[in-house]
Amino acid sequence: MKKSIYFLTSTILLTIAIGCSNQEPAISTKNSQQKTYNPITQENINDTEILNVKQIATEFKQTELEVSNYNKSITPDWIKQRKSKLEPLMTTNFLKKQADNRKIALPLQIASLEKTTLSIEDLQIQEKSVTKKNIDLTYSVTLMLKDKNKKIPLEDQLTFIKENGKWKVNNDIYNANKFQEILDKHKRK
Repeated sequence: MKKSIYFLTSTILLTIAIGCSNQEPAISTKNSQQKTYNPITQENINDTEILNVKQIATEFKQTELEVSNYNKSITPDWIKQRKSKLEPLMTTNFLKKQADNRKIALPLQIASLEKTTLSIEDLQIQEKSVTKKNIDLTYSVTLMLKDKNKKIPLEDQLTFIKENGKWKVNNDIYNANKFQEILDKHKRK
């Protein structure tokens, strides 16, 4: 009887030892600290996705700010065309908000008032924070008023979230006071 208890106990311990040896090792304190301080992890977002979001940010800023023909009028048809260009880059809610408050027309309005084309130069994009749910990027860009030989520095932050499985701009905060100065200058005339 004692031999069968020893045999049974040995078998159980051996089974437990074999089972434990097949598990992955626990994360060390060093790796744990890396995960705490670095929000970009394998299970979150890879470098390819971040590069993709930066490309979307570049395309968004170009589409949003560049104006090649300042003689166009801001009509419902123009707004519809503008929305269709921005739709693949912006979330539905953000696009609606920008259209409703007419911010998507602001670059054309500035170009028309100043009678110049607009282009961007020196776009710099940096990661601010990255999680599974959103990506925040900071940026700086120079808006060129070509025919006026004038430069407007813009900087701040873009927030991206996934909509229908694609990263899209959900918020764009920038120092629009530079635009307001131009609008105010033309109101006084």
